[in-house]
Amino acid sequence: MAGAAGPIRIEPAAVAEPRDLEDLARLVTWASVRGIPLFARGAGTGMPGGNVGPGVCVDFRTWSSIGTVETDDRTIRVGPGAIAEQVDRAARARGLFLPSLPSSAHRCTIGGMVANNAAGARSFRYGAMRTWVEALEVVLADGTVATLERGRTGAPPAVADAFAAARAALAGPLAEWPEVRKNASGYALDRALPTGDAVELFVGSEGTLGFVTSVRLRLAPLPSQAALLLLAVPDLDALHRAVAVAAETGVAACEVFARRFLDLSGLRERTDLSPAIGAAPALLMVEVDGTVEEVESRIDDVRRLASELDTALRVARDPVERERLWEVRHAASPIVAARADQGLVSMQFIEDSVVPPDRIGDYLLGLDEILEQEETDAVVFGHAGDGNVHVNPLMDVRRPDWRTRASRILERTVDLVVRLRGTLSGEHGDGRIRAPFHERVFGRRSARAFLAVKDRLDPHRILNPGVLVAEPGQEPLAGLSPEPRVLR
Repeated sequence: MAGAAGPIRIEPAAVAEPRDLEDLARLVTWASVRGIPLFARGAGTGMPGGNVGPGVCVDFRTWSSIGTVETDDRTIRVGPGAIAEQVDRAARARGLFLPSLPSSAHRCTIGGMVANNAAGARSFRYGAMRTWVEALEVVLADGTVATLERGRTGAPPAVADAFAAARAALAGPLAEWPEVRKNASGYALDRALPTGDAVELFVGSEGTLGFVTSVRLRLAPLPSQAALLLLAVPDLDALHRAVAVAAETGVAACEVFARRFLDLSGLRERTDLSPAIGAAPALLMVEVDGTVEEVESRIDDVRRLASELDTALRVARDPVERERLWEVRHAASPIVAARADQGLVSMQFIEDSVVPPDRIGDYLLGLDEILEQEETDAVVFGHAGDGNVHVNPLMDVRRPDWRTRASRILERTVDLVVRLRGTLSGEHGDGRIRAPFHERVFGRRSARAFLAVKDRLDPHRILNPGVLVAEPGQEPLAGLSPEPRVLR
């Protein structure tokens, strides 16, 4: 339990496996009285250190119930330990699906997805996890159980107090909020305060305001048709144009594989892909779905774009071929594993930043400059349509200064993101790594409002202290480990 998919390792004092809601409420009450930290743990797939910590690890893997799909209102109720892919499979059996699945869907839990406001490739059209959460049952820091539902008039008293504290701390509008399509950083005050929606506040709160014990999800109808397109991007101006066209066209996914990814992966040499990639500095993968007519119309839009850019386009309609091409998206893990054998360890401490989509080229250029100056390679890919870029720096842990180098890369990347009016997480949350930077990203008033929310709902700081809201003097990379990432 000391490690997870990310680079932070912290040994817990103990592990608790509550049997039921009453058992969990007793545990939280006991911890509150004694001031003992608790942190929630699902499958351990989280990246920035939100699922490791001191104190007691609360293991939710056995809370894995998957209810009946309600086809009338397209909902399903599940436990926080339910595996995302299994929930999606139950939905598909009834002609529905869960659109916000990340690439780790075969391992990650629904509770973890709610905690991080997780998303995946199809969030470009369908939105992140918060779009699909209809109701939550949570155990608050004092051991009480609350039910939160969209559209319900009035929040539970403790949550209403937190809203009031946030408004008082802000003393005005959210003037410095990042200008992005997608955000999994900080408390979602931009969405929660205007409506008083408690669900919006708790989705993405990373277990710092309460433990999620049940989730009611809304599902989407399965599209009747889909196709996958690969578009070589000749330059960064073309990338901006392609992202704009994708947004106008209404595509489901818009992924980018940057130069470093293409060079490290060997994809340029694959005979089935090389004609589409060539020497291009980036490759765009676009998925379109809908009715037959909608899919063909969207393919025509992308085909016209390829003609304008005078670049290669590949269209895959066959489901087997589409699945094989999607594997390009998942090629990062084998690359990371191979590099670890050479002494280079993937450390995802800058792996999830978001910038406005029209600034993604500027972000990639700035990132290249930082990595080159720090003599560090990285696997770079992500969700171009959302401006959400995943970066896996490959740190040479044989160098005595590797920790100092990692700290400089993190600091300079935060400066770059702030300069581009971005945010530090699009779908993985802040965890322990990004929490200390909130004032720089969101501004002093918003950071003060985050603290006010935390203090009202968790006054004794027992729920995931140091996650999302930093503790005084907290070091962003405390617990950074040179060991390859693990899941336990």
